[in-house]
Amino acid sequence: MQYILYPIAILVLLAAINYLVAFLFIFKSVFRRPKYDIINSNQVPVYLEQLFKGAISELEEFGFKACCYIQVEPIIQIHPPTMVEILLYNQALKSYAKVGIRYPLEAVNLFDIEFYTFFQDGSLLLTMNGKADGVFGETPNFTIQDPYTAETLVQWQLHQDTVEKINITKPAIGLSPDKFATALEKFSKKHLDYLFKAGKLRLVREKEYSPTLQVAWKVAKKLVDGKHKVTKILNQRLLAAKTNPEMRVDIPVELEVEGFKRAESQNKGLVDGKFRAWMLFISFGLFVASFMHMFEIHRLAIFVLVIMLHEAGHLIAMQLCGYRDTSMLFLPFLGAVATASQKYDTTLAQNVWVLLAGPLPGLILGIFLAFISGSTSDLFWVQDTAWMLIGLNSINLLPIYPLDGGKIANLLVFSRFAYIDVLFKLFGLIVLGCLSISQPILLIFVILTSLSIPQSFRAAKANSKLQRLLKQSKPSNQDNLINNIYIYFQELGYNKLPVATRNFLVKDIIRRYNESQGKWITRISLIFLYCGSLLGGLTGSLYAISPRAVISQIPHMFEKPQQRRERFLSMQKHEIEKATAILQKNPNDINAYIKRAKAFKTLRDNKGALADYNQIVRLQPNHTQHRFTRAYLNSQLGNIKAEIQEYDDLLKLNHQPHFIYYQRAEARTKLRDYQGAIADYNEVIKLKPKIAWNYINRGYVRIQLKDYKGALADANKAIQLEPQLHDAYALRSQVHSKLGNSKAANTDKQKAIALEQVWEETRQD
Repeated sequence: MQYILYPIAILVLLAAINYLVAFLFIFKSVFRRPKYDIINSNQVPVYLEQLFKGAISELEEFGFKACCYIQVEPIIQIHPPTMVEILLYNQALKSYAKVGIRYPLEAVNLFDIEFYTFFQDGSLLLTMNGKADGVFGETPNFTIQDPYTAETLVQWQLHQDTVEKINITKPAIGLSPDKFATALEKFSKKHLDYLFKAGKLRLVREKEYSPTLQVAWKVAKKLVDGKHKVTKILNQRLLAAKTNPEMRVDIPVELEVEGFKRAESQNKGLVDGKFRAWMLFISFGLFVASFMHMFEIHRLAIFVLVIMLHEAGHLIAMQLCGYRDTSMLFLPFLGAVATASQKYDTTLAQNVWVLLAGPLPGLILGIFLAFISGSTSDLFWVQDTAWMLIGLNSINLLPIYPLDGGKIANLLVFSRFAYIDVLFKLFGLIVLGCLSISQPILLIFVILTSLSIPQSFRAAKANSKLQRLLKQSKPSNQDNLINNIYIYFQELGYNKLPVATRNFLVKDIIRRYNESQGKWITRISLIFLYCGSLLGGLTGSLYAISPRAVISQIPHMFEKPQQRRERFLSMQKHEIEKATAILQKNPNDINAYIKRAKAFKTLRDNKGALADYNQIVRLQPNHTQHRFTRAYLNSQLGNIKAEIQEYDDLLKLNHQPHFIYYQRAEARTKLRDYQGAIADYNEVIKLKPKIAWNYINRGYVRIQLKDYKGALADANKAIQLEPQLHDAYALRSQVHSKLGNSKAANTDKQKAIALEQVWEETRQD
């Protein structure tokens, strides 16, 4: 039963932490009256001008025209204090689109687009996307709507439909950009004043507000419970980007750095001294309650004091090394941890001393008490204290991750070699797994450590490539270091990873880089210090407890792994050089071309890979897999016509024609050759008439050609084949909307939403 309860307890704990973090972020947020100042284009960073072109192009298709740039002081105080956004205007609907950068940064969902329309009675309609769960409440004359959609078109259609409905009773008014900015400022002020008077905001400083406790909790709960809706938008855009690479925006290094600093600033001040004190008090009570059935009262008191001494050592060392917001948190059934704000500029020596400061004082005190008490002493509490001090702290010094000793060994030896770092953590996981057979409580450490292994492996690969490059570039300060990391991320393709993963990698690389700056004499001295502490602990343990117990409890720990330490990047470059040398001797060696092309692909050098695949196809023109790879590379490089030509040649080879027609249809769609795409989808349907998605894809192309009757027929056929496929109803809803049948469109839209919810619930189960 315990083996089931512990994983459940971890899941409950993680869920609680998720809600708590969201609550703290909302509760600590400071709201102010936003400002919107129109600025000249020469005040806008060049990278932002280039970046906004994609959003402008998309909105121009809806009838918008770019007006001006605006400098915004956002309603929430956050880094950076001001942001540059762009205004676009739709003359027909007298509506503005405000485009900014969406945080956290995701390449397929980078732009935060909001549509605004003011009406004659002073009311405002705002259509946002993916943010409504964070709204604090309704305000008179202020309508907020949010479709939570992956398509800007759907968001605009919702705004357009609502404007047309409201226009029946009160017309929209056109405003110049400067008057619009002024009106928006005034409306935001009224909005904050209303929320304050309604008791949803509290005054923290003059003209600055924060949410009340109740409101913060309600909004946090909505945000966490509705997170799947935002995730669904991102997943849909990621999926769409596979067939439409233009959706993926290349995020400039400057913006990546700003996004990283923004994320870090959000965490600062999240937990204040009062909250830390309450958490310490509550966690201490739960901790004592969880161990009361395991110890007698006096032994429980000794156990608690030993834990507190251990963590106090960590805390004092942290404070001496410049850590901020230090505190202690007790973990029921487990122990305690010393906590502090993240600090990335610590040296190797500082990190080792912080880790040693926990077990070492307790170990020294335990050995001293063991000496003065003697085996026949009547002071039983001294013996008990010595046993606990020596036992807990000597075990904690063992080189098993994630114990303090394991972290020290990792810092001094294994972290310098990224892949060995991961292997060392896996070794610790295996040891803990074996020990958990007799001590199920250790399963919690096993599960938590195992959850970190994939991230560690990804970080190991990134570090193996970046650390040498960073040492060559020799960054002068931390800002320069962060900037260089993001430059290398773009060169090596890590900029395509999710933003949370990128931020984790950046912090890990900074930490490893700072640790690697220590001198060898310092590292060797610290190794001797650690080994001396460990051996001293073993000696003290031998004095305090029986040798047989020592042998039964201390695992084998001096195993030295002998692994190859060649870095991944060097291996790929070596493979390219080796293949190039072979090709100089024999220009027709196809295996050399294949190996070099694979290395180029691994290094994200698609041009080099394409050049090699041209030679590979020349040597083996009938090998279909080589042609598919070349088609993919052409697609990645934007050579859509060459990609289509490849599919033409593949069709002549008669290899998987249904798949080739499908790929060619998608390629033709990218070129807006909709007639050609229809022809290819017709062939796909002839070969695979029972697949509903073939009809859905053809239906969307027919919409582009305004063949709404044909699109409706495709939607009906898809529903006939798969009545529970929500995408088919979504297609038919769009077609009905185009045909002006709003009632049928709404019915299908609701049906699609209901089926999608069922599908989401089934997938989660």
